[in-house]
Amino acid sequence: MRQFVLFIALLPVFSVPAAAQKKVNDEAAIRAAIENESRYFWARDLKNWKKQWVHENYVIWRAASRDGVTQYQSWDAWNKHVESFFAESPEAIPYAGHVEKRNYVFRIYGSGAWVSFEQVNNGVITYETRVMEKVKGDWRIAMVELIFNANEKITQDSGGN
Repeated sequence: MRQFVLFIALLPVFSVPAAAQKKVNDEAAIRAAIENESRYFWARDLKNWKKQWVHENYVIWRAASRDGVTQYQSWDAWNKHVESFFAESPEAIPYAGHVEKRNYVFRIYGSGAWVSFEQVNNGVITYETRVMEKVKGDWRIAMVELIFNANEKITQDSGGN
């Protein structure tokens, strides 16, 4: 009986490091999925790019800037747009050394995660959010949101507008 009580008393001590390690592993896997999606997109590697995404009707891709908002609702709509974009612009674009993701914030909840970060692309900063889902053991993207020109003051042009 004493051993059982000791086991129950020590169980939380051993569980905390395991949970912390799982969080570290999930964060690394999520970063890798986000990074791979970007690298494959820039490389115009459609086959591997698709593997980074959830393929469901609730997928959303959205970008907002002072010029407006662009949105694709559903995997089919987003995939169709990217296939068309790659056909029109098939040349790979340099990625390494040009793009940096930083200041990640993670909120992991079971098989889902909310992730935000800043991306710097040749000096232009975007504020980005991903909703991730674990599909068959792999983290995949379900939602992307990009915000350009965040917190910039709007200047008036010479016409007074």
